[in-house]
Amino acid sequence: MPLDWNMEYFSLSGYASILAWSGCLILLLLHFIFKPRQTVCHSALAIVLVAFALAKFNSLAYVNKIQPDLSQQKAQLEAKIAAKQQEVLDDRGTQVAQIQFAEDGKDEFLDRAGLDEEDLETIDQIREELTPEWKQEKKTRSSPAPDSAGEGMDTSFVKNSIEDQPVTMLEIDMMRANQYDTLNLLIIKTLIGLSLLVIIYDYLRRHNLYELSYFPIKIPSVLANLITPYPPVIDRSRQSRRSVAEELAWLTKRGDSFIYFSSHPENIKKAEEILIPFSEKKKDSLQVINTETASCTDEFAFENWWFGRASIIVGNANNAESMIQKFIKLLEVRKSTRAQIRQTAHLVWDLDFPIPTDTQVRLKQLAARTGFSLLICKSYE
Repeated sequence: MPLDWNMEYFSLSGYASILAWSGCLILLLLHFIFKPRQTVCHSALAIVLVAFALAKFNSLAYVNKIQPDLSQQKAQLEAKIAAKQQEVLDDRGTQVAQIQFAEDGKDEFLDRAGLDEEDLETIDQIREELTPEWKQEKKTRSSPAPDSAGEGMDTSFVKNSIEDQPVTMLEIDMMRANQYDTLNLLIIKTLIGLSLLVIIYDYLRRHNLYELSYFPIKIPSVLANLITPYPPVIDRSRQSRRSVAEELAWLTKRGDSFIYFSSHPENIKKAEEILIPFSEKKKDSLQVINTETASCTDEFAFENWWFGRASIIVGNANNAESMIQKFIKLLEVRKSTRAQIRQTAHLVWDLDFPIPTDTQVRLKQLAARTGFSLLICKSYE
């Protein structure tokens, strides 16, 4: 493609679109280098969508309306008319009236009055070829209707029908303008796709990071763990982003099951209240089992938690300790068969005393091998 550039190839909206997608490209590069907040890649997508709108407007309202410059053809056709007139003059010069008008030169006396119908048709046809298509359309729209004789002229119609003459350029420049317009739109569409991919990648990268995740949605753990594996232990007491009840709702929105250990009735009540909307869904409703109100064995609780069929609330500290020990034995069996939890499950520890150090170390090892996570809610230092 030629590198010659004519400032008339694009309108102002076209040049604005170039500036916009250049800004998008800069934001994407900054995102890859510095990995800032997610708003950077979101802003890049918003900017490139604006660039697409501007480029489309430039394409439809400007580039597609560029007309070919017929000045050379016009000069050639005017020469043909002059030659035709000279030919008629040579053939019938003595038969036409020797009439000169004010605009004629000294030797010009052959006008339409001296031509027969065949000559007039030939010259009118040549002149019609000189008229650009846009001008012919304008002339057709401006001509009066057949049944409008005798009516007064509607000046408002005349004002509304006045149009700016389109940009004209040589055929090679028209071709270049269309090529650059196509290239501009192609670059913008590519950047739109790239921005979407960057947003998806960035979302998956943050999905399993407690400090950076946002807008939880249900994603298969196999996909989410490809970029950032879920950490086996999360201590939210260092940088808490939500209340414990909101944490449980967050995990539920992710599609994860949990076992919540707490000895505070008010915390359990808040958790049950915030989870009510999820249990009332007609599709993919959440089943919450409270061991204080529903009788269930440790094996039953483990199986429901492991397969994501239900989340469990344990409100008794003594039951919590015995259940953790039972879970360790069951997890040892799953580890020996190399079993993995399909969707990340969580053990949420919100009791007034910490997990014993050796128990926590063993849970961390089992979590890394089987795919669950231990979420510690309080600081015990």
